[in-house]
Amino acid sequence: MERKENQRIMLTRKLLRDAFLKMLQTQPIHAISIRELCEHAGINRTTFYHHYSSQYALFDDISEHFLSQIAERLAEVDPENQESIQERVTLVFQYLEENPELSRLMLTSSIDPHFAEKLLALPKISDLLNASLKNCTDPSMRQAMLSFAIHGSYHLLQAWISSSPRLPAQAQARIILELSRRVCTDA
Repeated sequence: MERKENQRIMLTRKLLRDAFLKMLQTQPIHAISIRELCEHAGINRTTFYHHYSSQYALFDDISEHFLSQIAERLAEVDPENQESIQERVTLVFQYLEENPELSRLMLTSSIDPHFAEKLLALPKISDLLNASLKNCTDPSMRQAMLSFAIHGSYHLLQAWISSSPRLPAQAQARIILELSRRVCTDA
């Protein structure tokens, strides 16, 4: 019985997420009513409120899931092994490529103004950047280089996911890693 319950919960959440993401493509989050969302998802409002308190809570759930999927792909990376880094970052780009609408929404929307910081604060990304900066002893230079690498990489990521046609995931990962490496090691 519990397995059937879990499947029902997963299906309900999937229906809500899919309907919500489709609606976000044509209207801002504040204009999406719960009633309209529930109609699109084919569920009743009581069910929605059983899972989420608002459309913003649903967005937060989607955002957290997106970040956890990226963190999973980076989990095995060894900051000292350049091949491992390239391989894992390519997996992240492949995930973004496999989920283009969601990726575009998460990376280019203004719904969560702190999303860039959340993405780039994932533990393995911080580890990679800090490993690249291990020889930089000047704290202000270190902070400036980190900021430049992070925001530059994020901007390139936004441009890449919005472009059509886009470079293959492996090529874009290589570009961002190389540029970040140059910024962080040429101090």
